[in-house]
This record gives sequence, structure tokens and C-alpha cells, in this order.
Amino acid sequence: MSLARFCRKKVAIIQPMQSVAEAAEQMRDRHVGALVVVGEEPRPVGILTDRDIVTRVVAERKDARAVSVLDVMSPQPVVAHVDDRLDQTFITLRQLGVRRLPIVDGQGCLAGLVSLDDLLVLLAAELDQTAAVVRENRGP
Repeated sequence: MSLARFCRKKVAIIQPMQSVAEAAEQMRDRHVGALVVVGEEPRPVGILTDRDIVTRVVAERKDARAVSVLDVMSPQPVVAHVDDRLDQTFITLRQLGVRRLPIVDGQGCLAGLVSLDDLLVLLAAELDQTAAVVRENRGP
């Protein structure tokens, strides 16, 4: 199964020069814990998480209105491609110790986002369906 079928297509994005305060407001309003940072073209140039804001702005007592996303984002995020397989993506997330990966198309433009939470929900549903088949086929 490829990522194109399962990734979130509506991705919360932000520009590098926007303020961290704007980013936090967007996270709150969209109920997300991360924003994909995109440049002029819709290519991922970074990722900003709620943890980045807490550790690099709030805990340092910086003014979130005066700090740009560029200053605190994680640059050059590892990305997955729309035709990547789910199992390989799960391994990549685990090996990197990250919870989210931007998904890009053949031109490197943002096409979606996949999270570890999304994959775990999908895996749980698959396991539940498999268990149901096993129970049905189990004889007396």
C-alpha cells in the first residue's frame, strides 16, 4: 500500500518568516501539533512542532511575536514520497525517532503529511479485521 492513499492531504503550512506567535495560533486553530514550513514553492524546507516552540521560545522566555519560524524550525526535514510503501515509512519514522513526515510528489512539492499516530490507527484497524477473519475461519 502506498502513502498516496493514506496520507493527510490537507496539511497545515507556514512560511519561514512568519512569527512563532502566528504559528502557535495556527496550531491552536487547526488542532495540530506541527506545521510544515514551505518556501516560495510548496516544497518543505522545515517542520515546526509544538515542542520546538516550548523548548526554543517559551522556555527561553523569548517573545514569540519577535521570533521567526525560521529561527526555531527543524530545517531540511526528511520526507517520504507519495509512492513509498507504508511499511517502509513506518520503519523510517521509527529509525529517525520522529512522529511526522511530510509527503512530497515527484517534483518535491508538498502532497501530504503522515504521522505515526495515523499509521498506528491504520495498523490497529488492519489487525482487527485480520482477527475477525481468523475468528470466522476457526472451526469448532
